[in-house]
Amino acid sequence: MMPLLLDTNVLIKFLRGNEKIAKVVSTYEQILVPTVVIGEYKAGVAVETAVGHQQLSALEMFLDSTAVKIVGVTEDVANAYARIFRVLKANGTPIPQNDLWIAACAITKGAVVHSLDAHFGNVPLLERVVG
Repeated sequence: MMPLLLDTNVLIKFLRGNEKIAKVVSTYEQILVPTVVIGEYKAGVAVETAVGHQQLSALEMFLDSTAVKIVGVTEDVANAYARIFRVLKANGTPIPQNDLWIAACAITKGAVVHSLDAHFGNVPLLERVVG
């Protein structure tokens, strides 16, 4: 089975206990989280609040799970990013920069992307879970 790669919007809902997303996540043996997603998540957390501390703790506990692997930007990911960028630009269907990195990570790792963003559908050869 392919690994599941989480987009930021899905990670947020998952860590907040969304049952529908938890059900999808539980069906995969390996969960991938790009460093870009971790950065977006942490950027959105108000660390000076108690809730912010809880959110960061939830993230760290999740990332420490044996089923979870953090995916960084490698030369292969950068090459995939460049290919995706060129195709989307030629098609007139650009997507946000961070989502390009997320898509490149997924394609490089042979993973399915779980996102609430429909624009991932513009990326050729990218398998995804919608909703």
